Amino acid sequence: MFKFNLNALKHYCHPHYVTNIILSLCYFVLKKTPHVCSALFDDCEMEMREWELLTFFGCVLVAKHRKQSEYNSTSDYIGTVFMFTKIISVVMFFRQSPVYALVYALLAILHLVCLPEPTYSGPESIVYFRGQSLEDEVVRGDKRVTWLVEFYAPWSPPCVKFAPTFSELSHKYHLDNLRFGKVDVSRYPQVAEKFNIDHSSWSKQLPTMIVFQNGKEKIRRPVCEGKKAFKFALNEENVIREMQLNDIYLQCKKNPLPKKRGKNQLEENGKAKAE
Repeated sequence: MFKFNLNALKHYCHPHYVTNIILSLCYFVLKKTPHVCSALFDDCEMEMREWELLTFFGCVLVAKHRKQSEYNSTSDYIGTVFMFTKIISVVMFFRQSPVYALVYALLAILHLVCLPEPTYSGPESIVYFRGQSLEDEVVRGDKRVTWLVEFYAPWSPPCVKFAPTFSELSHKYHLDNLRFGKVDVSRYPQVAEKFNIDHSSWSKQLPTMIVFQNGKEKIRRPVCEGKKAFKFALNEENVIREMQLNDIYLQCKKNPLPKKRGKNQLEENGKAKAE
């Protein structure tokens, strides 16, 4: 537990989040700093309209928080908080002066360009398939190996956001007989069509995850009816539960693949049998 919290703290100490906090609190800090406030604003007290905006902002966050545990990751929720805070800050600065609002908006855009959200850079155990190699390895390959394959597109925001979670899961659950793979359906659309996955720009099926056991599809998320995909929460807890990863991991752990014997060991076994 301590390791998890320490890693999370380290993640959120990234300059992207630190500068986001500064930008989000900028208006309120300036308003409450005596000499700065008197130089920039006519009144250093919060106006009724500003309190109304803050109340509205609080209501939006409560609504988002209720959906966060079901549909979003913690990073997504924190990003939403920053986004709404900066929008309200622009409105408040504009009420004081359009020039202030313009300067603040430019700073926010500069922050977005120069300090983007950090991407996952940890370990992963993923096989990246190219076209026909997926069927050769997963469908017609070693039937003792269970595969969890993600069908994704690099232009899809849900796929981009889910990528770190899939990488972490691949590192955590990888075994010789439990492997993880990805295939880019924008480069290999024929693979998506083969597995009945809509890869169009308006598709609601990306990313699609499929568990293959004995070379056959066992579990698919999101569940689809034709081209209609039922909503599926792309967070670690839900993926583990819906894809039955814990059960599959224990099953594979109990039935490991036999270790390959080296040439010397085979020769020794042959001599022993001869004697």
